Amino acid sequence: MRQIQEVLPMTGGNKGISLLIDSWRNQISHDQQYREFTQNSIESIKRVQKKDPSFKGLIKWEVDENYYRKHKVQKLSIIDNGEGMTPKEMIENLNGLGSSSGNNEYYNHGCGAKIAGLAHNRGGLLYKSWKNGKGFLVKFQRNEMGQYGATKIGGRCSHPLADEMKPSIIKDHGCVVTLLGDEDKQDTTIPPKNNYGLLKGSREAKSEWLTCYLNTKFYRLAENIKISVSRFKLTSTGGVFNNIVKGHEYGLKLDFEKQEEIQLTKTKVKIFYRKESGKQRHTGSNPTYMTLGQLAVVNQDQTIKLEFAGTSGANPLPAWGLQCLRKNVALVLIPEGTFKQNIERTDLVHDGMRIQEQLNLWKGEFKDKMPKWLKDIEAAKQQEQLEKDNDNEDRLKKLAHLFKKERYFNSSTGDTNIEQSDKRMASSKKGKKGDNPDPNPNPYADPRDEFGKIEAMFGVKVDRSQYTGKKINVINEYPELLKTKEGPSHVIGTFTKDPYSVEVNVESNLVVELVNHLSKKFPKIMKQIITDEVFKMLGFSLQQQIAHVSNRTDYSEDEISRTLSDLCLTACAANKDFVIDRLSTRFKMYNNWKNQNVIKDKLPSFDATRNIHAYDPNKYVYKNSRK
Repeated sequence: MRQIQEVLPMTGGNKGISLLIDSWRNQISHDQQYREFTQNSIESIKRVQKKDPSFKGLIKWEVDENYYRKHKVQKLSIIDNGEGMTPKEMIENLNGLGSSSGNNEYYNHGCGAKIAGLAHNRGGLLYKSWKNGKGFLVKFQRNEMGQYGATKIGGRCSHPLADEMKPSIIKDHGCVVTLLGDEDKQDTTIPPKNNYGLLKGSREAKSEWLTCYLNTKFYRLAENIKISVSRFKLTSTGGVFNNIVKGHEYGLKLDFEKQEEIQLTKTKVKIFYRKESGKQRHTGSNPTYMTLGQLAVVNQDQTIKLEFAGTSGANPLPAWGLQCLRKNVALVLIPEGTFKQNIERTDLVHDGMRIQEQLNLWKGEFKDKMPKWLKDIEAAKQQEQLEKDNDNEDRLKKLAHLFKKERYFNSSTGDTNIEQSDKRMASSKKGKKGDNPDPNPNPYADPRDEFGKIEAMFGVKVDRSQYTGKKINVINEYPELLKTKEGPSHVIGTFTKDPYSVEVNVESNLVVELVNHLSKKFPKIMKQIITDEVFKMLGFSLQQQIAHVSNRTDYSEDEISRTLSDLCLTACAANKDFVIDRLSTRFKMYNNWKNQNVIKDKLPSFDATRNIHAYDPNKYVYKNSRK
């Protein structure tokens, strides 16, 4: 056994301790003191409950009424019915750094109430404590010389309290701490300004700010300890209304209708999801719960780190693969193992690695292990957003006159002459009666109508070189675009004359190459979505090539077949600069979008056993199919 080296323990000088507290004033966020005082009260009550498990703990944050009656200034105070302290215990526990009552649930020395409280209350902290039925008052403050410590009045630091000074929730034991702020006239029930902590300045209403902070900071609370916070204003009947603190997990369960938990390396991730991104279901218009889309890190049942799109922060969820669902999802990470808090209780460290470094590792693992239902919803949402800028259909319509082959059908009432030389412009009617065109005219069929002089009945020759006709305007000159999965191949597209369609293999070498390139460039967009967009862009190009060759040239059928062969279509589609440039512009716009639409109730379903060829000449058809 290794012998322990003997040392002379260090002690702190008064000046050094005062300088240390002053320096922490700039490092510790203003709201940290409320966590420290609340945690002290919780631990004090738990020590009572260890002796009496049926004991009901009570903690109240409210205005110090005794102080207000005397000085007419509102000062924030916290009251608990914990074990309380004697005058000697108050001096020993509160007037020295590193001292505490001990026997707490978690061994984790942080800045503590004495440091966080004194750093932000230079005017003082009033401690009124009862133990064994007797109450005493001790004031701790920073004096004119910049020294911190217990205030002496008449040569004494502690002073007895009359029974009427005791709050109603305290019977034989308990404590009251009043926060005096920096100045006598300062109202400490007003939320701190310009010192954004956990809530990043997003909750500043006087009646809600402290409740929301405590509800967010404490992830889960013991059922046998009730915490309430005053709204700091009188009701119409003259009373004061209180909010109840139930913890962050409780608030998330109120506003998110679906929860799931997954396991990552050294951490659990609790996923909270809701369909409606901008509405709180139960917390109201002035919520006392922070239920925005967020990433939270919890340690020892308390929120150590919280990231969301607040006054001084950005939503972190796009980096976790939730670009479109950043308002619909809350992720709560609960690290496992020896993660230790820093002294300000704002960071965790594991094997020398800070929590932010660990988060960078976890986000990649989370993308891989994200539940399928969540991936599907995110994919559908991304597709919906991209379709806002997916103007291929509109662009094809605007270009239609450049690819269209005009067709007519014979009509006795038509207003256009169809000459024999214009035979290629003719098309057939479906029936003999009426002038209704064929709803599905074949763009390749030769006209069935005769031209020139023909032998009529009884040997009479009739000149039928001219016919009148009506123009057909419902032809879709573009082939139907279909998606296939044929495995790795240099062949990108295959044209089929009947039915009039072009198939794009999304597993072809070119598609895979383009998708991998764009995925690295835009990592927040799901690979499935990038694949769909590359498919549409390549299909957009091929549809134009096929329409032009089929309708705007006088090539023979054999020449058209060779021109639209798999090899030729592959050459036409291999315009990588066009695809990358066009999609990069679209994805950049997508990344900057602020407004989100609600996703559809059901995701599109696919028939994996066959391709769907639904040809409607009145529409520009985009139907996906899988093989």
